[in-house]
Amino acid sequence: MVEDIRIPSLKDEGKSDSSVFEVEDWFKMIRAGNNSDDDVKAFMVQQLDWYKNDVGFRHEYLVATIAGPEDSRIYLRFERQSTSEQLKKSRLINVVGDESKKSLSNKDRKAGQQALDNKRKLTNFGKGLYFPWSSNLALLIGYTCSKLRAADHVMQVRNPLMLNDDPSDEAYLMVTYNNFRNHFSLRDLAIVVHEVSKDSPSYNAMTEQCYWFVQTIVGIATELYGPTALIKTNKCDRAGKFIIRSVNRNTPPQIERFVKKVTESIEADNSRITMVWNEGKGGRLDAERQRDQAEEDKARAEALAVQASQARAEAEARAAAELKAREAETQARLEVEARLREVEKELAHYRRDTTEDSPQSVGSIIDIPRYSVYIAFSSFPQQNVHFIFEKMSLAYLYPIYGH
Repeated sequence: MVEDIRIPSLKDEGKSDSSVFEVEDWFKMIRAGNNSDDDVKAFMVQQLDWYKNDVGFRHEYLVATIAGPEDSRIYLRFERQSTSEQLKKSRLINVVGDESKKSLSNKDRKAGQQALDNKRKLTNFGKGLYFPWSSNLALLIGYTCSKLRAADHVMQVRNPLMLNDDPSDEAYLMVTYNNFRNHFSLRDLAIVVHEVSKDSPSYNAMTEQCYWFVQTIVGIATELYGPTALIKTNKCDRAGKFIIRSVNRNTPPQIERFVKKVTESIEADNSRITMVWNEGKGGRLDAERQRDQAEEDKARAEALAVQASQARAEAEARAAAELKAREAETQARLEVEARLREVEKELAHYRRDTTEDSPQSVGSIIDIPRYSVYIAFSSFPQQNVHFIFEKMSLAYLYPIYGH
C-alpha cells in the first residue's frame, strides 16, 4: 500500500476501502504534500472512468486511476452526495420543495419516495457516515431546488465498481478517458475537483447534483489535458439521466469559465511551490549548488591563469631565443662580411702581382640571397683558388685547386 498524506489510506491492512474525505480537507492534504516539482510528478492521472449505479437515484461518480511510486496503482473515487444525517431527516418535500411536490404526478411522486426510502434503508443498515446519496430528482422538482448542503467526497477504493464489495452499491462503466496529451498530475486533478466543489457549496437538485459534478470535472479535464482515447460503452448514453430522462447538460461557456479558474489556480500553486522550495530544502540545495559552482568556477579560473602564465613564459622564452638567434646571425654575418673584405683585399693584391705575368687571371664576387660566393681563377696550375660559401650565418672556406 502507498503511504502518503495525499492518498487516503485503505483500512484493515488494505482489506477495506479508505475513510471518506471532504474535498476541501483532501485538497489541504494535497497542498501539504506538494512542495516541489518532484512531489507534483510523483502521482499522475492515467485514466478517468465515469460510473453509474443501476438502482435508487441512479447515482453517478468518477474514478481516477493514479500511477504512483514503485509502479503502484491507486483508485480514487470522487462524487457529490448528501450526508447521512441530512438523509435521515429528509422527507420528499425537503428534497423537491412543497410547490414542486404538488405538481408531481402520482407516478413521479411514488418513484421519488421509493428512491428516498431505499437510500434511507442504506443509511440505517451499516454504511456509517458514507452513502452515495445524490438526490437526482430534477425530473421531480421542476425549477425548485433543495436546500441540502452539498457533500463532495473523495476516497480510495479497491474496486471501482462498488464500495467495500457491497453488491447493493454495484455500478456500471459508461465512459473511459485516457492517454492524455498533456501531463495530468494528481495535484492538477485535485485543483479541478476543488474548484468545481467550491463553486457550488449548496446542493441544487436541478443543476448541481452528482451528474453535474462528474460531468463538469470530465469537461474540464478533457479541455485542459486532451485525452486521445475515449472509450464509450453501450450504456454511455445514460450519463446525466435519471432513469431515462436527462437532468442537465454542461454548456461550453460554463466549462470555459472553470478552465480559466483552474488554470489560474494551478499557476498560483506553482508559484507557492516555487516559493516553498526556495525558502526550504530547495533554497538550501540551490545555495549548495551555487557554492559548488563558485568553487568550480574559481578552480577553472585558477587553472586558466596558470595556463596563461605558462603560455606567457613560453612565449617570452621563444622570443628571447629568437632574439639571441638573430643577434648571433647578425654577428656571424658581420664576421663573414669582414672576412670577405679581407679576402677581397688579398685578391686585389693577387691581381696586382699577377697582372704582368698572367693576364688571364680573373677574380669575381657573386651575391645571391642568403649566399655570398667569391670565386677566383688563376691560370697557374699550382695556384690555390678559394671558394667562400656562407649560409645561415655560417661561413666556410673551401679550397679549390687549379686544373
